[in-house]
Amino acid sequence: MATPPVKDLRLEDHRVPKMPTATRVRYGDGRVLPVGGGLWLYRKAPLAPVKDAKTHSKALEVGDPIAAAIEELAAETPYTTARRSMARARYRPFHLLLVNLPRRYSPPEGSRHAETLQQWFGDERTQDRVLLMGTRLNDVVGGADRSVRDVLDSVATSMTTYEVPMADYQQDLEDVGDMMTRSGFTIPTPRDFHLAESWWAAGGSTGASLLPHADHLHVFRTVAGSQTAARHDVDSCATWPSGIEGHHVLRMGSVYGLDLPFQGAANSLSTWASTLLDRGAVMVSIRGLIEPSPITRKELRRQRDRYLRDIRNAKAQGKLDDQQQEEMVQTLESVEGAYSTGKAFPTLVETSVVAAFTGQGKKRLDTLGNGTAFEVAPMDNRQPLALAESWTGSPVRANPNLMDLPSSSVAYSGIASLGTVGDAHGANVGFTISDRQEALMSATASSDTDVYPIFGCVGSSGAGKSQFMAYSAYQYALEGRPVIVIDPKKNSDFSDSFGVHGTTFSLDSFAGGSGGLGGAGGTGVFDPLRFSKTPGDGINTAVSMLHAVNVWPHSTQNFEADLQEALKYGVTRGAKAIGTALEIAKADSKATQELVEPILRQSKNDPLFGAMVGLHDEGEVLSAAEGITYIKVGNANLELPPMGVDQATLGLTQRVSAALIRMMVFGSAEALRGRRGVLMLDEAWVFLGAGAEEMERLGRLARSLEVFPILFTQRISDLIEANLTNHIARGIILHTKDPKEAEAAFQLFGVEPTPERLRFTTAPERIGKGGANFGSRKPLFEYDDRDNRTRLLRGAIGLYCDLDDRAVDVEIKIPPDFLTKSSTNALDRARREGRIVI
Repeated sequence: MATPPVKDLRLEDHRVPKMPTATRVRYGDGRVLPVGGGLWLYRKAPLAPVKDAKTHSKALEVGDPIAAAIEELAAETPYTTARRSMARARYRPFHLLLVNLPRRYSPPEGSRHAETLQQWFGDERTQDRVLLMGTRLNDVVGGADRSVRDVLDSVATSMTTYEVPMADYQQDLEDVGDMMTRSGFTIPTPRDFHLAESWWAAGGSTGASLLPHADHLHVFRTVAGSQTAARHDVDSCATWPSGIEGHHVLRMGSVYGLDLPFQGAANSLSTWASTLLDRGAVMVSIRGLIEPSPITRKELRRQRDRYLRDIRNAKAQGKLDDQQQEEMVQTLESVEGAYSTGKAFPTLVETSVVAAFTGQGKKRLDTLGNGTAFEVAPMDNRQPLALAESWTGSPVRANPNLMDLPSSSVAYSGIASLGTVGDAHGANVGFTISDRQEALMSATASSDTDVYPIFGCVGSSGAGKSQFMAYSAYQYALEGRPVIVIDPKKNSDFSDSFGVHGTTFSLDSFAGGSGGLGGAGGTGVFDPLRFSKTPGDGINTAVSMLHAVNVWPHSTQNFEADLQEALKYGVTRGAKAIGTALEIAKADSKATQELVEPILRQSKNDPLFGAMVGLHDEGEVLSAAEGITYIKVGNANLELPPMGVDQATLGLTQRVSAALIRMMVFGSAEALRGRRGVLMLDEAWVFLGAGAEEMERLGRLARSLEVFPILFTQRISDLIEANLTNHIARGIILHTKDPKEAEAAFQLFGVEPTPERLRFTTAPERIGKGGANFGSRKPLFEYDDRDNRTRLLRGAIGLYCDLDDRAVDVEIKIPPDFLTKSSTNALDRARREGRIVI
């Protein structure tokens, strides 16, 4: 007997909702025409850090747009009596839809090194988040400005085409649109709406198949996946094979029992919505009606006697003890007190909160609220209806747990929180800890917005400053920007890290000791008369440098004024270096031998000093190569002064070394002029020792030359003591061992020094010889039995303080291959160099 053909199995035959959307038409301006009739307007809420906010007041500011929008919508609600039962029909319905979908990393649009970023972070998980707020628009049929014909046309259109005559809603559309704009909302993009409408399908096609079970929903994004499930028992998913293509599970839950008092947001901030996200929610939908606060106040007065009677009866029946009775009475009085001022928040009545979670058989939903201000109940046998309630413009209401809440408990719930920080483009700093958002650092954002361009990276030795420096420099080179890195630490060498993108020079080559750029002593590679933009700037810089070095410690001559006159005279007669200018001035009796000879002698005998004082006009000047120009110590006798030591107490060698660092900075900035490049200075405390005047000059020079200076330092208090807070626009705080230095770092960037932040910033990477301390900002490693590092567990955590006044913790995820080449750990360096470690 012939085998009958196998009939294709379709999930559509098994209790699948026929319509996975409640929207008939969506317009480009945010209007949504639902299948249930009427017209809704949706707007996109601004998102900003709440948990990572710099201060408590800034955390509250994130909820202000939602609070302001609800306040305006409540204020325009018409009512003739303050009785809830009679005014309720005019309450404005609202919908807040928060979507938070995990996705694989993709480079930012327009990135100049997208391929490299994709290679580095292709497996990284980030989050797509959007928050929409919608409200139903009121139609106006008739009115003083409408003719009878207009009214008849409107009614006829509705009856014959089932369409909404837009003229009926025009006035309310304009009014509500203006309210939302004033509150800070914007028109959602098509991508925003797509995310809001397809979140349940993981952001894919809304044509994905749905299969509801009692306590969860199966979603199939591919035909192959649905066919696999359909060939098994569709009512018993426990028998299905694992890893079905394009398949995931949703669990819908009802959020209720919010234990929040009716008082101002400043006194009752409780970020329950962001807690839901932390516990795995991928969607939170909040619906309700907006009740003006005067009506709530009247309702409270009417219900007071009944409420007190219920409390007394419960006490008499043994259901309440004395303390519970007193707490309930105090709650009533606090609620009445809040509304009696006339400044209370509007009330959200019949509020429904529905949340979606992914995964089947994971943590029970009814335990998710443990230790929080809310409870979660699984919406068993209501899964499809709960999903439908979340759709934009949906008429479906499935939640049995409704609440009356002050609007503050929703606006300031953290629903608008997003841990994002940094610029729209630039080098990758890492990913935010809270919401896995990519953090970028632009080389041009400061100069383009006309703020101080200096970036400060602060932290103790071993916190990861140097590796972050090398990692950032490499990325800027990939962007096609010229970069100069000045690394004055002994035995430091990042040449391997930069590879073909770097050109390496040693300080001794600049000083002439190894025949590099300048040959013999007196090369003048960093002579300010050569690198300065104008002769006047060069003369002033030269005088400042020579005065700081002070080769005449026992003389009483007024060298500053005399140097100014001598250099100016030599320059006007064609000199292009300090040495030649002074020679001309001395020959024409415009400068004394006592002034000139010590300078010329020091230049001939000290190659470091000679790098700043040229003896020949034809000497070379540093010019930045394409990619990275890396300047390291080499074999030069660079003796940096100790941190915090008074410059006046330094010896001559230390004074020369410190002056050379400063001239290298200014000379490098000139070499980058007009090229929108980056200047990185490690051990920046040497330069900062010169004080606020030098920092002011660096900021001014960098802005005019369009150069991005990044300073790396561990001496943070020096910045505060020199009044440099206003000269550094942004930066990163890494591990800082000294609590006082940690507090100085927070002060520098205007961050509230909470006990939690101080502990996190100062904590060591390990507790004794134990395991990794994830409560530390330091990079964390695994160790073997001999206490050698074997594997990186987590990168350094930096508090990134950006140009938009945000301060968010970011994990600096340096790719493994780059980390291997750039590690400054002694054992790692020995392995790279092929040395045997004993």
